Amino acid sequence: MDIADLFSFEGRANRGWYFWHIILDDLAMFTAVIALVVIGTVLGTPLVVLPAIGALVAGFWAGICITVKRLHDLDRPAWHWWLLLIPVYNILLGLQLVFQKGTDGANRFGGDPLGPGYGYEALPRPNDYS
Repeated sequence: MDIADLFSFEGRANRGWYFWHIILDDLAMFTAVIALVVIGTVLGTPLVVLPAIGALVAGFWAGICITVKRLHDLDRPAWHWWLLLIPVYNILLGLQLVFQKGTDGANRFGGDPLGPGYGYEALPRPNDYS
């Protein structure tokens, strides 16, 4: 996966990829915004507001794309992201995104992110040693 994958709704994301990318996305977004605000305060110029807004929008968009990929791994459509805006249900769905194993094998959104072709090699089964 490359940086363009962070801004795409295509494909699936396993639990580990989702967890670390959400944390890194939030960390990068907030670090960029804080740095720009500090620079703007030191320089006394409001021009850093535009890059700060750009960092927030990019981070928010990447977070949505990462979450949609995780939903796809659970064989759920992208519009289920909106369910995260419902109080209490968002906690249950958030726990499901972090802890529930994705569907085994390919589903309607793509191949298994833990299967061959996603950087993981399939382990041979005992009866494959013929």
